[in-house]
Amino acid sequence: MSGEKKERTLILCVDRDDDVGTKTGVKTPIVGKEANLETATQLALNDPEEADANAMFEAVRLYERLSASSGPNEVYEVATIAGSPLGGVKADRKLLNELNEVLSIFPADGVILVTDGYADETVIPLIQSRVPIISIRRIVVRHSRSIEETAALFSRYVRLALENPRYSKWILGLPGLLLLTFILIWILDVVGFPGALRYAWAAFGLAIGVIMCVKGFGIGRYIAGFLRAVKNKVFKFPPPHAYMIATAYVAGIVIVLLGVYYVLWFVRTAPPSVVAPLLSDAAMFVSWLFTSVSHVFIIGFSILILGRCIHWFSRKDPRGWYGLVGLMVCIWSYKLLYEVGRILVNPMADYTGLITTVFIGILMTSAATLIANAFKPKLQERGEQHAGEEG
Repeated sequence: MSGEKKERTLILCVDRDDDVGTKTGVKTPIVGKEANLETATQLALNDPEEADANAMFEAVRLYERLSASSGPNEVYEVATIAGSPLGGVKADRKLLNELNEVLSIFPADGVILVTDGYADETVIPLIQSRVPIISIRRIVVRHSRSIEETAALFSRYVRLALENPRYSKWILGLPGLLLLTFILIWILDVVGFPGALRYAWAAFGLAIGVIMCVKGFGIGRYIAGFLRAVKNKVFKFPPPHAYMIATAYVAGIVIVLLGVYYVLWFVRTAPPSVVAPLLSDAAMFVSWLFTSVSHVFIIGFSILILGRCIHWFSRKDPRGWYGLVGLMVCIWSYKLLYEVGRILVNPMADYTGLITTVFIGILMTSAATLIANAFKPKLQERGEQHAGEEG
């Protein structure tokens, strides 16, 4: 019987954040019943609400109970190991070193893990890499598991917000900048610029609005990508005709908007004796638009069509000729609208101008279409060659 192998079981209390060493000054690992009982008592006296003290008491109690009912081939020992208040890899390395030290003193075949809750259970894979875990005993004193998990998660995000520059610049930097701005405006208001404080909230709203737009629409990513492309010489500036097209688009849209603005301005500012007949009679209003304002819209749309023609001709696209036909029709439509407006205000007027305008438009459009169809195959062939050279 004396030659039979004895089963060695270690009752291990784990303190991952090293409250034992921090609050008592005792160096870990702590091996043995008396040493653990003495340290747990000292820890409880220093901090009666400390959960690790209760875990150590439970480890000692479990050791006494199992030792009292153990068989002749069963041997038990109790020990406490600790990590680091900094947590992370440093704490895990310290726990492994102390566990190896305990196993060199008491080579256990299995471990009964005593923990005070959620945080210490993260060491289970570490312990299992050295010795099997037979059982886990969790001590819950003044924490519930959900509250402790929430507190651990909250503290992790707080630490991330304070230490990670990616988040700290928004959580700390931006409020700090707004606070400094408010204080500077307040100083200006006190020193010699009365009324400056009234603009503080406007400045806050403007800053927050700009930041929300930049973040919400991803403008920052586009700017960063553009700067990165310029830095890496990947970005190529558009060809000259692209700037001409952009200029034509902007000019055309601005002129059309000016026409709309002129109509609204005239309706609001003109004398009632002039505006009332226009608004009361649809024919009069349409006639006024066709004869007095239509040229503004025609110019705007003509510039837009001209921009498209420049784009097509720069790419040797035969659609450019059709664009020129559209441009001629757009310019001709001014004369048509003018004649229609003149007849609307006076149905008994002479129709000769309207009929002549319609016939000229038909002949001009037909001739331009025939010319465009004649040049289309040749230009299409050049466009395909140009596309092949670019490819």
